[in-house]
Amino acid sequence: MTYEGFAAAWPSRKDEAGFADKMNDMPKFVASMTLTELDWNNSTLLEGDVAEAVSKLKLEDGGDILVAGSRILVHTLMEHDLIDEYRIMLFPIVLGSGRRLFPDTPDKTVLKLVDTKTFDSGVVVHTYHPAGH
Repeated sequence: MTYEGFAAAWPSRKDEAGFADKMNDMPKFVASMTLTELDWNNSTLLEGDVAEAVSKLKLEDGGDILVAGSRILVHTLMEHDLIDEYRIMLFPIVLGSGRRLFPDTPDKTVLKLVDTKTFDSGVVVHTYHPAGH
């Protein structure tokens, strides 16, 4: 769902800051159990075991790998110790319902706070690294 929403919105966007161009030009790797074709430029469908595919991507010289909008993918990456940094954005809104960000698990993931940014909107971004890294 995230890919489809982004692919529908970003290709037609233009902005003076160049963020739209950056989004459209950067390589995009899509983990999906339903998609078979991708039409947004520079998009590659990850096939087979997603943890194995991400492990291979991490070995390449391509910069940071960002995950946008997929808690199921994050859960899988957590299970395989493939996350180097968590950026958690807190918005000053209480919705009263929703899905859990992190999975139910008997294992504990200890994180170390490495940065905090607060914006005028009230949004706070906390950056964490796994404590063992």
